Amino acid sequence: MLTTVAILAIATVMVVPQASSGASASGQSATRLAVTDILAAQMDAVANQEFRRIHFFSDGSGWCIEILESSELSTPYDAATAQYAEDVSESQGQHQNSYIDFTQDSRFKHIAIDSPLFDGVNPSVIFDQTGGIIAPDGSPSTGGSFVLQSGEHAWQVDLAPLTGKVTVLKVGSP
Repeated sequence: MLTTVAILAIATVMVVPQASSGASASGQSATRLAVTDILAAQMDAVANQEFRRIHFFSDGSGWCIEILESSELSTPYDAATAQYAEDVSESQGQHQNSYIDFTQDSRFKHIAIDSPLFDGVNPSVIFDQTGGIIAPDGSPSTGGSFVLQSGEHAWQVDLAPLTGKVTVLKVGSP
């Protein structure tokens, strides 16, 4: 009996801190969702030979993926006229738009996107038909990043110039 109690005590000490770190778990989940959507937009641009723009909302509440024509690359995001891509990772064949709003999803109510900046000035990143990233004027992109914040935890997501290669670095708290 004493051995069983000792094993349970050790397991509790190891498991409880990890299970109680909701901010870390939801932040990791939101970061994975962001990376999944970035890669999906990149592959969708290649598969359909079209442009895809990921626009990060100015209030930090999420992002959307738009389908763009070449004449629309420098047109600012407008929710009223945007043509959203289908969310292939979350919609499961239900034809839902690629529009992530953390305020509408209880899993991510404490998540925020901070400092989305691409090409030094844009809150959006555009993928071309080859899967590379371009600036709104159609020139090669200089890349960029954003930070996903969840309580005291934060992850920086970087997109490399030209290729759009995604890297993630934990930048906040343990």
